[in-house]
Amino acid sequence: MKLLAAAVAAAALGLPAAQGSSPATVPGLVYTPGYGNSILTSYDPVTLVRSGPRVRLGGNASSWSWSPARRYLAIASYPQRLTIVDARNMRVVTRMRLARGGGVARAVTWAGSRVLAVVEAPAGTVVTVVDPFTARVIRTTRVAHPFGYQLERLRDGLVFLLGARNRSGPARVAVVDALGETRVAVVPQARVGTVGLAVDPVRRKAYLAEGEAVFALDLRTLAVSDRGPLRALAKAPLGSERSARWLGNGRLAVSGLDRDQSNAEPAGLRIIDLRDGTSRTIDPTASSFTRAGSVLVVEHAQGREGLSATAYGFGGRQRYHLDLVGSTWMKKQGRLGYACRQAFLRAVVDLETGGILRARFAAGTRCPTLLVDDSRS
Repeated sequence: MKLLAAAVAAAALGLPAAQGSSPATVPGLVYTPGYGNSILTSYDPVTLVRSGPRVRLGGNASSWSWSPARRYLAIASYPQRLTIVDARNMRVVTRMRLARGGGVARAVTWAGSRVLAVVEAPAGTVVTVVDPFTARVIRTTRVAHPFGYQLERLRDGLVFLLGARNRSGPARVAVVDALGETRVAVVPQARVGTVGLAVDPVRRKAYLAEGEAVFALDLRTLAVSDRGPLRALAKAPLGSERSARWLGNGRLAVSGLDRDQSNAEPAGLRIIDLRDGTSRTIDPTASSFTRAGSVLVVEHAQGREGLSATAYGFGGRQRYHLDLVGSTWMKKQGRLGYACRQAFLRAVVDLETGGILRARFAAGTRCPTLLVDDSRS
């Protein structure tokens, strides 16, 4: 079991299989009481044992991104601090403030040798391009719309929604390149706050899913096209929320909630195949999902009794169903899931197979935030 856990951890971290018998550590966050005390250190991803130097970030981390060679981490922390860390040596390379005036850093990403950051400011959104090794601001662009939280990364830029969920009006998509040029596309057919965003980085297309409708945005030209009605066409009710992920091969996954004045109902988890215009519901009870490698994971919390997790392949077939008795929520980081009760860890799960890698921890072991992949925001 120890060798299996080590091999899975190595796979989750993108390490060669030969290192599986001695898995490398991964950077993770330690939260301590009080404001401004987030600390970065190294963790064993299965045992959660900490080791090596520590880096004090000075503010709670809100977003992070790995450099293309996975040597450096760019970490945005509250409210507007950017810290560049040499992850091999756990050493700070650069610290800087992202933008003048008020605001909170919501997203950060590497784009080649530069770092792009998105700050939610009082008057809208600020996009900042930074030289991460000299702390020089190369370009700043202000957009007169709030950051909409749904974000996708490209190798050379960012794509994100603009607009708050409780606003009405057409959806807007910001497209940022490695030089910081920021273009905004208006998708009048879709409503802000009700759409899910998924991006095909190869064909450079963004897809906005609303109800059973899907609208395509060419990221090069900003041309918008209606993919046409899918089977069982239905408009999302006003107040609905959607999230989406690109799966490759012409498919995306969509889920969310449908709200009215009194309650909210799950919209289900659907696989949309753009090649033939079909939409298939694979879990009608889902209101959210996580992509972990080649599976989509849906969780259901059953009060204080426990948590269940069901995984589906991209074709819609159920891979496993797992009952995590005593856990009430789970963090998903790479291929691993950390089942927790309140703030404390109860089990480490291989999300690809549903296998339990470890289920006994010292009292007080907290659920970790490991920086395995780029953050979702």
